[in-house]
Amino acid sequence: MRAKSQAAMEFLSTYVWGFLVIILTMSALYYFGIFDFGKFLPQKCIFPSQFRCLDFSLRPSQVRIKLNNGIGEDVRVNLLQITNDANPAISCTPPAVNFNWAHDTQLDLTFSSCSGGGYLPNQRAELKITMRYYAINTPSQPNHIINGKINGRVTSS
Repeated sequence: MRAKSQAAMEFLSTYVWGFLVIILTMSALYYFGIFDFGKFLPQKCIFPSQFRCLDFSLRPSQVRIKLNNGIGEDVRVNLLQITNDANPAISCTPPAVNFNWAHDTQLDLTFSSCSGGGYLPNQRAELKITMRYYAINTPSQPNHIINGKINGRVTSS
């Protein structure tokens, strides 16, 4: 009976050592960033069809977006805001607002002095952009709000 229990104990301890080696190896690989699958995810810029996102760039203190006004009429933009789900949220200086934007033209928007909100170089960021506008030729000029989303890696330069 004693020989059988000793054999079972040796069998189990051998496998425990094997599992410990595997766990230590996986931990080391995780620590050194081998399992960072975020670098393989695509970068994307999503806006409603009226304002198509043509390009964007994320830099350590700056967010740039290139949009096309496809709404079919001239609009006046009176609010631009950027935020994220972090606590506290990202803080950026928005571009100047209260400007007219002709239909079927492109516009480069630059949010500067971005900080906080987990917005760090070489890290992925998911940002939400809010834009409020109204059609200039509409008599009552009701405000419309659109929300866009940028998901990408903040470049270090």
